[in-house]
Amino acid sequence: MLSRRSFLVGGGVAAGTAVGGYAAWEMLLREHLDDRSTAVGSPASPATSGTSAGATTPSVSPGARSVVVVLALDGGNDALNTLVPLNDGLYHDYRSTLSVADGTAVGLTGSTAYGLSPVLAPLAALWDAGQLSTIAGVGFAEQSRSHFAALDTWWSGQPGAVRTTGWLGRWLDTQEDPTNPLTAVALGSSAPMLIGKRASSTVILDPTSFSLRAPRGADAAQLAAAFRATAGPSPSADPSGGGATLLDTARQAWPATLRGIDTFGPVLADDGNADEPGAGSDDGPNGSITALLKSAVRIIELDLGTRVIVVSAGGFDTHAGQAEQHADLLADVAAGIVAFHAALAESSRAHDVLLVTTSEFGRRVAENGSGTDHGKGGVSLLVGPMVAPRSIAGGYDLAALDKGDLAVEVDTRSLYASALHWLGGPVDEVLGGGHSPVGLA
Repeated sequence: MLSRRSFLVGGGVAAGTAVGGYAAWEMLLREHLDDRSTAVGSPASPATSGTSAGATTPSVSPGARSVVVVLALDGGNDALNTLVPLNDGLYHDYRSTLSVADGTAVGLTGSTAYGLSPVLAPLAALWDAGQLSTIAGVGFAEQSRSHFAALDTWWSGQPGAVRTTGWLGRWLDTQEDPTNPLTAVALGSSAPMLIGKRASSTVILDPTSFSLRAPRGADAAQLAAAFRATAGPSPSADPSGGGATLLDTARQAWPATLRGIDTFGPVLADDGNADEPGAGSDDGPNGSITALLKSAVRIIELDLGTRVIVVSAGGFDTHAGQAEQHADLLADVAAGIVAFHAALAESSRAHDVLLVTTSEFGRRVAENGSGTDHGKGGVSLLVGPMVAPRSIAGGYDLAALDKGDLAVEVDTRSLYASALHWLGGPVDEVLGGGHSPVGLA
C-alpha cells in the first residue's frame, strides 16, 4: 500500500480531476526539484530568500513570496479557555471546575481584560515582540452547532449559499496558473477550503510516513517500477476522446505520486517526534501539531512557489475530560507555533509568512460537568511580523450571551480578508465584498 495513509495529488480534494492535471504535477516537480543547482530540502539561498548577507530586514508587506499557513483546529476549540477573560466573576460562575484561575492565566502586556491559558505561556514572547494578535468572538452570525454544517460554512466562506468552492480555492482560481498544484498544499487531512473551479492542490495526509511501503519480502524498487508500468493508456479509454475513466486517472496518477514520494519523502521524514508535545496522544490521526507545522516549514524552505499551506489537527471536540485534553492540545499548539516561527527566522522567511488559526465554532459558556458543548463565538490567533502588535479584535461579553453562547463579534470573513490581503488579493472577488482585514498592522 502507499504509505499508512492514502496520498491524493493533482486534484487534491476535488473529484474528477483531468488526467492532464497529474501530468502537470509531475512536470512541475521535475522542473523545480530536479534542478541540481539547488539541493532539495535545503533552505532557500540568500539570492532567493528575500535577504542576503549584510542586507537590511525586508519590509513587511504583501508580495509575490507571501505565504499564508492556516492551522485548522478541528472539532471546535474552546475560546474562553484559550484567550481567558480576567477578573470576570461570570466566567468562574459558569465554569466552576473548568475555569482558569486569574492568578494562573498568562498576562498579556497592555491588556487588563484578557490573558492566555497557562499552557500557552510560550506565546507570550511573540505577543511582547508584536508578532501575535488575537480575534475574540469570531464566527458567522448564523453559526451552526453542527460540525458538518459549521465546517461547510467555514470552508466555503459563504454562509447561507449553495457551497461548491472553498474560500482559498476561489483565490487559487484567480491566480495566473490555478492548475499548479504546488501553489497550495494540505497537511494532515484533505482541505475542502482549497477546492476551486479550476484549482489543483497537493494533499499529504501523513508527512511522517510518506513512503512506498512494500509488502514484506518485496523489492520496493521493483514494485515502484511495476506501478509505473501501469501508467500507459488503458484499454477502457474512450477512443473518441470523451474523457478519462477513473481507472485511467488512477494509472496516470502513479508516476506523479511516486515522484512525489521520492521528492518530499526525505524532506518530510522526521524521526524526532516522540518527545514533542502531543506526540502519541489522541490529538488527530496524523501526528502532533508541532510535527505538522515542522513539515510546513520544510515545504516553505523548498522554495517551490507554495503560497498556501493548510495544516489540519483534530481532537478539539472536548465534550468530556476537557481540563486535561484541552491543555495538552493547547500545549502542542504553543510549542508548534514557537518552533515554526523560530525555524522560519533561521531560513529568512519569517517576514513572508502569516499563520492564522481557525476552528469551526467555539464552545458553550457553561460547562457540562467535565467538558463543554458546541457553541458559537470562537477565537483565532494571527502570528507573524505583519500583525497588529499586541491587539485583541472583538471580545467577550458574558453578560450578553447569545442563547448561552459567546456572541459573534467579528465575522469570519474579516479573518479571511486578512489572509487574502497578505496573499496580495483579490479580497472582494473571493469573499463577496464588505469584509475588511482585521488583526493586521
